[in-house]
Parts: sequence; structure tokens; C-alpha cells
Amino acid sequence: MKKLKERLKKVARTRATQRAARARSGMLRVSIVGYTNAGKSTLFNRLTRAGAFVADKLFATLDPTSRRLHLGEGVNAAVSDTVGFVRDLPHGLVAAFRATLEETVQADLLLHVVDASHTGHDEQVDAVNAVLAEIGAADIPQVVVWNKIDRVAGAAGSRARSLW
Repeated sequence: MKKLKERLKKVARTRATQRAARARSGMLRVSIVGYTNAGKSTLFNRLTRAGAFVADKLFATLDPTSRRLHLGEGVNAAVSDTVGFVRDLPHGLVAAFRATLEETVQADLLLHVVDASHTGHDEQVDAVNAVLAEIGAADIPQVVVWNKIDRVAGAAGSRARSLW
């Protein structure tokens, strides 16, 4: 247990150093957030051409991954893929994931990915916003990204896919 705690402290220090470097650079910090399995890692991969692990399962992402995204001449952003949020996450687990959510708390902008095809997407949005409030990120500006729109009954499937 002692070794594990020491390793976690080392990882936390490394991440803090990386975040501080990004903050000093003046780079826009964007964190992709959302309910678990909403498509955060897929969006991250599409935006950054990264190869982050993608799976149709809970907590496929357990560790934040950050990549640089070129937005235009001389403008870059640091985009971070984060762990998925869930409703009624036990307080102890929120504490355990706190280290992985530090990227979110330090972000300038949140891309909130929502699974449009999920019947409870409104409740999932509320759950994500509740976790954001709990970790101190409720006031960070959000852009909502409606994902999986091609799976919604009556949606223009081929047109929706082309927007991705």
C-alpha cells in the first residue's frame, strides 16, 4: 500500500508539472467530459488523431490523455480525454478519480459529450454536471457535443454521420 501511495504521488507531481507547463504556454486547455460510454475517447481520437483506447464498456478510460490540437495559425489547444462520469458515484470513488479529473478542473473549456441515442441522456447530463460541481468545475464554460445522433430514430443517419 505504501508503494502504491508513493507511485500515485509521483504521477500526481508529473501531471501537475505538465499542467503548469501548458498553463505557462498560454495554450487553451480543453477537457472532454461526459457520461461513461458517451463517445469521449472517439471524439478525442478524431480531433487529435490520437490512438486512445476506445471500448463499449464502463470506465474504458481511467487515465487522462492529453494531446496538442492545432486550431489555426499560431493557435493550439491542449485537449484532454477524461474518465467517464456516472450517476450516484459513491463519494469514495469521486475521491479516487479526483487525480484523473484534475485536467477538468484546470480546463478553460469543457466539451461535454452527450449520447443523443440514450433514453436517459437528460439525466446523464445532470449527473455529469453534478460531478463537475462536486469537483469544482461547474463554472467552466461548456460546449455540448451531441454524439451518436445517427442512432436516434428519425435522424437523418447519413447526414448525421457526415457531420462527425
